[in-house]
Amino acid sequence: MTYEDFKMTVYQHLKDALPAGTSVCLQKICKNNGLVLDGLTISSSKSNVSPTILLDYYYEKRHYFPSFEAICQDILLTYEHNKSEEPVNIDFFYDYKQVRKRLAYRLVNYEKNKELLQTVPYIRYLDLAVVFFCLLDISGKNSATILIHSGHLDTWEATADDLYELTCLTTPLLLPYELTPMSAILSDTLTAYSSPPDTACPMYVLTNTSRLYGAGCILYPGLLSNISAYLQSDLFLLPSSIHEVILLPVSSCCQPDKLASLVSQVNQTELAADEILSSHVYCYSRAGQALRICGGQT
Repeated sequence: MTYEDFKMTVYQHLKDALPAGTSVCLQKICKNNGLVLDGLTISSSKSNVSPTILLDYYYEKRHYFPSFEAICQDILLTYEHNKSEEPVNIDFFYDYKQVRKRLAYRLVNYEKNKELLQTVPYIRYLDLAVVFFCLLDISGKNSATILIHSGHLDTWEATADDLYELTCLTTPLLLPYELTPMSAILSDTLTAYSSPPDTACPMYVLTNTSRLYGAGCILYPGLLSNISAYLQSDLFLLPSSIHEVILLPVSSCCQPDKLASLVSQVNQTELAADEILSSHVYCYSRAGQALRICGGQT
């Protein structure tokens, strides 16, 4: 079965299976790094918030299911688990005085998101871009966010600089940082980083307590300065994904180019395309209190 046949068959099957008053539609979902996927949105008249289920994932994993019916059943279970029983009031979103306390920033790759950056406010940072979102709810993988677009700034009569100044204060409060020794973490995603070439130096995972866009923690005011002072060393930063970075003391580590090769390998073999942040390695200087690119692909 081709992907197009699979997609349309799932769509028709669910339309027939769901009760009257439930809407099923297909739409293109624009993800990070320019990735465009097919989303199946199921909605009812009881709520104005609808979960979108990515069909690309189910097509790639279809051989793990015993039957086509099992795939559809899993999609329905996912919908039931994530649906909202009541309408969600988002009127506050149009009032800047109310929404500002829920605004935060995250980091994306600048080159991979050039098309997106034409439609959203952003601040350029090294080979990355700082973009902004509204945090509606935090519940693990089901965190609800709204990406801020340029039209929202027109409504709020605000600028990208205004948002950055504000979110430098709100993001650390909404998404507090978490620094954990690599040795204390058991994660398949991070396993490839557990033994960098030619070094046995200590490694730390920097993210936030919600594991949501945790790479943005490198921008938290004073955080890298405090960590480098605690470790008494300049720092190498390895962008392991948009959700976390790996920190290593420079004083006991291998060369940046070797670390960059490791980052590139992990990007290609361990991460989904929309989770990649960068193929560069960064270095934080204690003396200059600044971050710079120090190795990786150009």
